[in-house]
Amino acid sequence: MRISEDRYTRDLRRIQLAHRLIRQDVRTYWIRAFTHFTEGRIRNLLRSYGFAADGVHRRRGSPPRLYIKFMTPKNHSEASALAGLALLWHLVPEEPVSNAWRTLPSLDLGEELCEAFELFRLMIPGASLNLDRFILLVLALAERQLTVGRCSHCRALILLDPLGVKRRICVHCEKDPSPVIPGSPEAAALSDDASEAGAGRRGKQQKLF
Repeated sequence: MRISEDRYTRDLRRIQLAHRLIRQDVRTYWIRAFTHFTEGRIRNLLRSYGFAADGVHRRRGSPPRLYIKFMTPKNHSEASALAGLALLWHLVPEEPVSNAWRTLPSLDLGEELCEAFELFRLMIPGASLNLDRFILLVLALAERQLTVGRCSHCRALILLDPLGVKRRICVHCEKDPSPVIPGSPEAAALSDDASEAGAGRRGKQQKLF
């Protein structure tokens, strides 16, 4: 009886997660990956629970893969906030993950991603990045395609591209840069960044977090 109850509970969690993902307009690819439901069962959920009547439709096609779009001025602030939330919720493994697209999706992770993203939307109701993008961001952080660091001016946590040439500075400080006073924390941060860059040219392994 216990085994039967466990299976029922797990299947109920999958259905509930599928509901949350559908409500967030997540692509079918991710609904399948996190719930292990077939496309036929996902279609049945849409019909059975009236999602189509509510104006909820599945996003078709492959999920986004260009993580570099997180580094554009339009998306960088939101992406940095999402990255900080992902780290706070321990959604990013401590060790780099190869092929995170295949190895990371699970029922537990899907539930945690939904909870973290729903909290993000409560904090920033007008945010433009959706749950599809949040999933991509977490996978990019897991594979260390993207990392996080501190703005050289204000010390805010920001998203970084390890292979990019963009300065370690947030969007706000780029728009309204204040002069760096010698001996200030900002000057020390810039000095540290320069030292890290020099060490990187010498081939020294850099910290990811």
